[in-house]
Amino acid sequence: MKVSETMRIAWEAILKNKIRSFLTMLGIIIGVAAVIIMVAISAGTEAAIQEQITSLGSNLLFVQSSFSRGGPGGGGGSGGLVYDDSTAIEEEIDGVAAVVVEQNSSQTVKAGTVQLDEVDIVGSSP
Repeated sequence: MKVSETMRIAWEAILKNKIRSFLTMLGIIIGVAAVIIMVAISAGTEAAIQEQITSLGSNLLFVQSSFSRGGPGGGGGSGGLVYDDSTAIEEEIDGVAAVVVEQNSSQTVKAGTVQLDEVDIVGSSP
């Protein structure tokens, strides 16, 4: 079969089935548009997250302690950083400009007759 004959048959089929052709074309257009929109949303979200991370600064380092150490067989001994470690980090490591210690807790807060349970409290060094 020649290419010109194949194109002629395809064109005739499209003209005979106008509604089917239109709906097929519409489905392809909607599908492509949906993919383009999803890629754009993904790229925008990625850029926003990158901007937030960059706004923190490139010279910041966050160190968090682990509250428990375990493994096979239990061994749930406590470990991690203590307050004196922050002083040691600031004094012993070159290039450290400042160290801030932060402690999170959830407590019951009472003022007069009002009591709030499970209030998140964050304490920080100056």
